Amino acid sequence: MQSSHKSPARRTLGKLVLFGVVAAVWIFYFFPIYWMVTASFKTRVDIFAIPPKWFFIPTLQYYLQSFSNPEFLKAVQNSLLITGATVVLSLFLGGWAAYAFARLRFKGSTALSFSLIIARMMPPIVFIVPLFLMLNMLKLRNTYTGLILIFTTFNLPFTVWMLKSFFEEVPIELEEAAWIDGASRLQALGRIILPLIAPGLAATAVFAALLAWNEFLFALLLGGPDTTTLPVYLSSFIGERDVEWGAIMATAVLTVVPPTILVMLVQRNLIKGLTLGAVKG
Repeated sequence: MQSSHKSPARRTLGKLVLFGVVAAVWIFYFFPIYWMVTASFKTRVDIFAIPPKWFFIPTLQYYLQSFSNPEFLKAVQNSLLITGATVVLSLFLGGWAAYAFARLRFKGSTALSFSLIIARMMPPIVFIVPLFLMLNMLKLRNTYTGLILIFTTFNLPFTVWMLKSFFEEVPIELEEAAWIDGASRLQALGRIILPLIAPGLAATAVFAALLAWNEFLFALLLGGPDTTTLPVYLSSFIGERDVEWGAIMATAVLTVVPPTILVMLVQRNLIKGLTLGAVKG
């Protein structure tokens, strides 16, 4: 009769296999980040060394060049301004729409909510020509207003659907109790619902910020010299005959720092927001 328990050797082997798989996945995802960071501290000779140099004398050459470059500082300012305004607008407009879809049932509400996702699933390149012509006609191309409106428009479907799920997790009985106590729907929303879904708002804000911060196509084709964002600025290091890999890597590291800090600051609320409603009592 065979024992139903695995032998210690088999359990150890299973743990080793699992550890190996996890390590392989970890290396696969984090090695490009390691390569980017180390390359940003290498000289041009070390970057192109064959075989690659794993041990080298670090240099801050490319970081100093970035911080002394007015174009880089302008790109940072543009990215922060456009991303911040996009997040605020997306949460404000998307929050109202999400609440309406979650609480107000009306004819065609389901079809209308799904139409938002369908529009977002279409390739962005499809919208470039009409958006370019429209912004040109309204004299909004190469302006903060134009890019903020475009970024907000394409962030709204994601924002609405994410916030809608958070609103639906809050029992409507809480609102009804507030109404009985004399609160209006707006007061119940501000005093009862929003505090309860604060982690969800934080999670939505982080994802909306990441989408706006990393946007390249619209920023490149609908922006201009006055509204150059960091992703567009990064592409300027690629020339016809040469690629400035050291400058690209250093700027890429600096581009990754703000969203990383943002995620770290709201990490607790982000985890709560992502798991909100995952376990129902």
